Amino acid sequence: MTRCVPSPRRPGHIAQGYVSGSNRIEIMPMSSAVADARRAVRDRLVQADPDFTYNVQLVASELVTNAIRLVRTQEAPSPRVDPGIWLAIEAWARWTHLRVRDAYPSVLPTKRRPDHTEESGRGVLISESVADYLWVEVSNTDKVVHAVLAIPGVVLSRDDVASFGRSFGQ
Repeated sequence: MTRCVPSPRRPGHIAQGYVSGSNRIEIMPMSSAVADARRAVRDRLVQADPDFTYNVQLVASELVTNAIRLVRTQEAPSPRVDPGIWLAIEAWARWTHLRVRDAYPSVLPTKRRPDHTEESGRGVLISESVADYLWVEVSNTDKVVHAVLAIPGVVLSRDDVASFGRSFGQ
C-alpha cells in the first residue's frame, strides 16, 4: 500500500482557522453529509463546466467519506482537540482547491487496490486519478487533505503550484 506523503510546509496546528476566499462547511459524521458536500461544490461551481463540476464533486465525496469513516471508526480525539470535520472549496478561474480537515493526524489516506468484490477502499485511488494534485498536511492535532483540480485545458504553472503551498513536482 502507498501512503500520501505529509507536506512539511506548515508544522504545528494547521486547520483551526477559516480558509480565506472559500466556502467552508462543517461536516456532520453521517452519510447524508456526503450529499451536502456534493451540493456545496455544485453551488460554488455554478458557472463551471458540468463535467468539471462532476469531477470536483467526486473528489469531495471521496475525501469527505474518508473523514466520516475515521470519526465513526476511531477513538475520540483528545478533549483539547476540535473533533469536527470541515470542507473548504476554493474556486478560482483556473482551478478549484478542496480541503477536508479531520482530527486524526496519525491516520493518513492510503491508496489501495481492493479486490473487485470489495465495496470500498478506492477513495484515494479515485481522487488521485481525477485530481491534478493530492496531498496531506499533518499537525499534532489534525490533518487536512488537499486536492486541486485544474479546469479542462489548463496546464498549471510552477507559480500556480507554488500558490497551493506545494513545490513543483511533489
